[in-house]
Amino acid sequence: MNSDLNALLVEVLRIPSERLSDELTMQDVEEWDSLRQMELIVAVEETYQIELSGDDIANMASISGIRKTVESKVGAA
Repeated sequence: MNSDLNALLVEVLRIPSERLSDELTMQDVEEWDSLRQMELIVAVEETYQIELSGDDIANMASISGIRKTVESKVGAA
């Protein structure tokens, strides 16, 4: 799942794969605005066939938060 999730993040956030790290947050990526966040939520839900709650979405403001949220919904990577 990690490589699939990485590919999804790189595609939706439109950043080079070299820039992707667990420490990366919305504040670090100029293109990661509220619209891009919604695109990310939809892509994650569709790709992993999960439904994210408001709390899940609130925890998805960093790459590590996204990983933890997805892993909690679909199992460990």
